[in-house]
Amino acid sequence: GHETFDDLHLPQKPVGFSAYPLADRLTDDTIDYPSTQSQRTRSRGISEQTMIIVLTLIAAFTKLYRIGRRDNVSWDEAHFGKFGAYYLNRTFYHDVHPPLAKMLVGFSELLAGHNGTFEFKGGHTYPAFVNYRFMRVFNALFGIALTPMAYITFRQLRLPMRFAAMAALFVTFDNAICVMSRFILLDAPLLGFTALALTMLACFHRQRSQPFSPLWWRYLLLTGVALGLVSSSKWVGLFAVALVGLYTIAELYEMFCNVHMPVNTYVRHWMARILALIVIPLFVYMLTFKMHFSVLNRYHGSANFMPTGFQVRLRGNPLGRQPYDIHTGSYVRLHSHDSGAGYLHSHEHKYPVGSQRQQITGYGYADPNNFWAIDRRMVAG
Repeated sequence: GHETFDDLHLPQKPVGFSAYPLADRLTDDTIDYPSTQSQRTRSRGISEQTMIIVLTLIAAFTKLYRIGRRDNVSWDEAHFGKFGAYYLNRTFYHDVHPPLAKMLVGFSELLAGHNGTFEFKGGHTYPAFVNYRFMRVFNALFGIALTPMAYITFRQLRLPMRFAAMAALFVTFDNAICVMSRFILLDAPLLGFTALALTMLACFHRQRSQPFSPLWWRYLLLTGVALGLVSSSKWVGLFAVALVGLYTIAELYEMFCNVHMPVNTYVRHWMARILALIVIPLFVYMLTFKMHFSVLNRYHGSANFMPTGFQVRLRGNPLGRQPYDIHTGSYVRLHSHDSGAGYLHSHEHKYPVGSQRQQITGYGYADPNNFWAIDRRMVAG
């Protein structure tokens, strides 16, 4: 017969290969893979554990060397250091991202002995009572952890030891990762949790030939926990959720096409993934917000973005000090129950079209033009 290009140049799929093979097929462990570099190097005394330790020490040097040299508030430390101090003061703040990474910044400040009084103004020198070096080292630990996780991920994907080490070194010496890991930012925890999700997914993928085994369950559940952590740090972490979701869709579709798989087994796979990859991440996500709102119970001006019913539960809120009875001559502020609408606001500008009368709008910040006077007007007749 005529040989095609594919027959000559493309590798063939191993006999019996399947994500979830049948009992009468060869399992993943019985496939005759070529000997890996780790098997050859292990004979010369280099073990996996030794390689991980060496790579981690190299990563620690790149992230920790002279980490306290710059002794002033740098870059976005002005934002995230301040957010961390809010947790120490238990003062509510409003931010667009989920709270977990900022809670970790606050935890590092707590461990460093910070009292929450420093305001982290950009360019200001850190005072002696702020142990900024410890805070930066705490953040750098997430950047250091990227290196061993990268190595483990590639080894779980069956790459030889030398290639896995090369990939880990690429991560170690990446300039952007080195810089982000050396300051009090949210990016290092975000990348750390993202890498954790990918590592657990690779470990779970390695157990695909032994479904519902203890290791299979362990790595599936840990993947769900990692997804909850990364999605609770920043919204961009949802890309990790999308990656695992696409992998799961492809995996379930392959099993759906396997006509020999019993229906009850297929349903069990669905239930396991719903529990581990949907329920657990949502639980972790909601738990972080529960902790966030439990700690931040003091009023701050940024709470004006929240509904009135939420504001009145904060300690020191101005709404709790107002009189219940409103009389003629009183000055009041009218706030919408809908979050984001703000206060009823007026100023001297006119509408350029339409009625061309004085503008009355909604405004979300404190302003003298939010106050309205209650007057008595006599109505004719």
